[in-house]
Formats: sequence, structure tokens, C-alpha cells
Amino acid sequence: MHLHVALWVCGTLLALLLGWQQRKCWRLIWQLNGWRGVAQQPVLWFLLCINLHPNSILDKVTRLRVLFQRPLAILIGTRALLYIDDPAGMECVLNAPECLDKTFMQEGFFARRGLLHARGQKWKLRRKQLNPAFNHNIVISFFDVFNSVGNQLLEQFATQPHLHGTAVRFKDAEDMLSRAVLEVSCLTIMGTPTNFTQADDAHIATTYKRLLEISAIKIVKPWLQIDLLHRLLEPQLYAEAAACNQLLVDFVAEIVQRKHRNWQLRNALESAEDAPWQRRIFIEQMFQLAANGELTLQDIEDEAQSMVLVSFETVSNSIMIALLCLATHKGDCLERLRAEIESVMPHGNDVSYVSVEHLQQLRYLDAFVNEALRLLATVPMNLRHVSRDFQLAGRDAIVPQNTIIALDTFSMQRDTAWWGEKATQFEPQRFLQQQQELQQKEAELEQEQVLHGQSKYTPTRRHSYSFLPFSKGLRTCIGRRYSFFIMKVFLVKLIANFDFSSDQQLDQLQFVEGISLKFRNADQILFQIQPRKSS
Repeated sequence: MHLHVALWVCGTLLALLLGWQQRKCWRLIWQLNGWRGVAQQPVLWFLLCINLHPNSILDKVTRLRVLFQRPLAILIGTRALLYIDDPAGMECVLNAPECLDKTFMQEGFFARRGLLHARGQKWKLRRKQLNPAFNHNIVISFFDVFNSVGNQLLEQFATQPHLHGTAVRFKDAEDMLSRAVLEVSCLTIMGTPTNFTQADDAHIATTYKRLLEISAIKIVKPWLQIDLLHRLLEPQLYAEAAACNQLLVDFVAEIVQRKHRNWQLRNALESAEDAPWQRRIFIEQMFQLAANGELTLQDIEDEAQSMVLVSFETVSNSIMIALLCLATHKGDCLERLRAEIESVMPHGNDVSYVSVEHLQQLRYLDAFVNEALRLLATVPMNLRHVSRDFQLAGRDAIVPQNTIIALDTFSMQRDTAWWGEKATQFEPQRFLQQQQELQQKEAELEQEQVLHGQSKYTPTRRHSYSFLPFSKGLRTCIGRRYSFFIMKVFLVKLIANFDFSSDQQLDQLQFVEGISLKFRNADQILFQIQPRKSS
């Protein structure tokens, strides 16, 4: 009898303690959705549990989100998971100092150190240290590299039998582009040629991609981030992840250490005053910080690993997405792109060297790239950790500390509420029309003000956070311009030299949340890639 009473008392105390710790989470659920939010928690738990895999979670979220009032909060233990898919919510979170950090769920990412995962003041300091490596002049100086590797890429597509013809596999084209962009990343970030465009015998590019897939699994199954549980529950996956991780750590460490020895030797042989000026690429700026005592060699290896991974993965994936949209589009997109390129390039379709001045004149190319990244967001979900309580803009809801915020960029950029009835269709013209309509309304407004001192016209534009190709706000992508330039240079070269088509339909794609967007039916996607016929 006494034992039963003691157990009952202990159970009651534990329930009260758990309820006390959850009180702010329940308050958030109530403030957002009232009784409906409270009542639907068991349904949300069930849906979350049965879809905890990268292969299914994105597709299920896209389909089921319309059944619930959003923003949406789900209780997970003593934390809340806040789901946001509207531009105003995105703007609030991405600009809130309380939401600067990544979540604990992303600790499963293999590159656990570096700017990619730094938090709070450490992130601010490291970002300030790294910003000069991506300033405008440095990025512009990389155009020789972009063009050189881009020309090598053209040669590979023209000479390799599996990269042109009537049945080019999606994964073959993706592998080629990944290796080319990885070559650019190694040259511009670490100043080291790797010849990946020609061959990748060590399988570095595929290893990076495989580790991203494993990292995606560990994000939706965070218990696998504990090494002991990972080893016990998924021994084969654990062994594979360890081997892949070691290969990439050794790859970057060998380059960084060799470059550091050369840098020290060069500095010993010539004084800074006598040495001719050279652009300081990323790795050189890191070595200078190390010489000043601000970084260690391990810090440099971590940052180089992080930068190479992010730059190569997001850029190569963005190019593949653009080519997929181009190949499946049945309109005049290809013809318009080529006509614009030929009107801008000094020798028509000679794209052996594409400069930043050329890219600035390619307005339809900008619209094409933006529409591809809108329809098929390169990074579908963005997770943030709440470091302290803050109020969600435009609402009375208080988001408690330690909340996990999931920003669904993918669904927002395909939502008819922000992009009209044809939100799921590929229409590059929408970005040109938006700019043209805005310019027309601004002209009308100015004319009315001159004639009457007032105007009935109010310029309207789409919410600035309804399109987030490389995020925005306080933690915006440090290499945004760098990524766009590589992407556009490669696309100009490919579009000018090859015809792309495919029988695949965009609405038949099966989406996978692999940290970056992937397709479950990628093996079924075939391109027709043919050298362009001379006109």
C-alpha cells in the first residue's frame, strides 16, 4: 500500500514538473491556434513519427500543411517545434537576434565546426573575420577560374559519350557538374588545383554528397547524433559515415597543411613591403589571421571544410535544378536565353569568356535562374534555435526559449497565396513582369505627384521574403554573389553550346529533403543533350 502511494506521489510530481517545463510551449500552441492547436497535438505527433525520414518528410509536409492553420506549433518533449511557411514569419525569424543559431538537430551534420555551425558571439566574430574573403573585388577576380573550369566542363560534355545523346542520366550530369564546381571551390577557397573536372578517382565529390544524405537522416532522427546509439542502432550507417568523414577530413587537412607550409616559406623569403600585391583568397586570409594569433590551424581546416562543402553542394545543385527546368519546359525559354546571350556577347555565341559585365546585361537569364530557384528551392527547410523568448511579429504569440523553428521555404515559394494560381508552374516571365509592373507604377506615381501633388497609385510589390534563394536576414549566405556568379557563368556556357530537353514532367518529381533538394526518382530522369547545331 505504501509503495503504491509512493509511486503515485512520484508520478504526480513528475507530471507536475513536466507540465511546468512545458507551460510556455502550451501557451504558444494556444496563442497560435487556440483549442484547435491543443486538440490536434496527438494527430501531429502521429504524423511526425511515421514520416521521420528524408525520403518522405518533405513530400508529406507539402501535402498535409494545407490541412492545418499556420504558423503551427507542435510539442516535442519540453520543447516546441514551430512551423512557419509565410513571408512575414520568415522575415521576423531571420532578422531576430534570438534566432541566430542553428538547432541541436543539425549537430548531426558531419562538419560540426566552422562558420556553418558557430553560435552567438562566436559566429559573429568568425563571420566578421571571413567577410573580407568574399568581398566584391575578390569574387570578381575569380572569373578567370569560373571560365577556365567552365570551358573544361564543356569539353567533358562534348567528348564523354555518357554526357551527350538521347538518354543522359540525371545522376551522370549531376556528377559531372558536382566535380566541376568542386574544382572551382578548391581553386578559389584553398588555391589548389585538383583536376576533379577530368577525374575524381578518390570519389571526393560523391563522398561529400553521401555524407549530406547521412546528415539528413541524423537531423530527422536526432538520437543518432549520440555515437553510442548510432553505433548500436545503425552499425553499417555508422561505419560508412565514419569512413566518409575521415576521407574528407584527410583531404582538406592535407591541402591546408601543405598550403600553410608554402605560405610560411614565402613569407620568410620576402617581406610584406617588398612582395607584389596578390589577391588574398580565403585560405591566405585565414593564414594571416593565424599569424596574428586569431585562429589555429585546426580552425582553418574546419572553415575550409565548411566553405568547400557549402559552396560546391549548393551551387552544383542549383545548376542541375536550372537545367532540369530548362529541359522540361516546352515554351520558348531556351530560344530567349540564347537570343539574349548572343545579343550581349561580343562575338555572338562565343562564350569562351563570360565577364561580370556580360552577366549584368542578361536580364532574362536572371529571371530564368530566379524562377528555377523559386520553384525548386535548393535548400527546402531552414532550422533555427531560439536562444531566448521573443514575440512573433504581427501576433501576440511569445515563442519560448529552446524552441526549434522550421522555416519551410520550399512550400512558401510554391504557395498560390504569394505566387498566384500558376505558382507550381515554371514561368521565368513572372520575374520580368514584376519588375516591369513596378517600374510602370512608380512612373505613374511620379507623374501624378508632379501634376496634382498626390496620386491614387500605390506601387505594390511581392513580399521581399517570399523568395529566399540563399536565405536572408542576419545569417544570410556569405557566398551569395559567389554562388550566383558560378551558376550563371556555367549556365551561359552550357546553354550556348548544347540543346537540353527531357520527357520528364516537373509535377512528376518526387522530392527528398537531403539538406539540399534531391529527387527520389532521379534514376528515372533522362536528358536529351545534343551539341547545338550551327545556325
